[in-house]
Amino acid sequence: MSLKDWIVPKYLHSNPKVRMKFVENSSDARILKEVSENDSDDSIRKAATARIETIKSS
Repeated sequence: MSLKDWIVPKYLHSNPKVRMKFVENSSDARILKEVSENDSDDSIRKAATARIETIKSS
């Protein structure tokens, strides 16, 4: 974990597990959309897309 990880939001953290936890618990569709389009990890992008759908159907 770098010093930067203390400053950046969890969805920009260098550890994919931290980013995934953010996605699983977030209800911010705007940020989830950004994650679904830009995250470097395919599984996180897919999880963000699924989370957006869950939020929309609620």
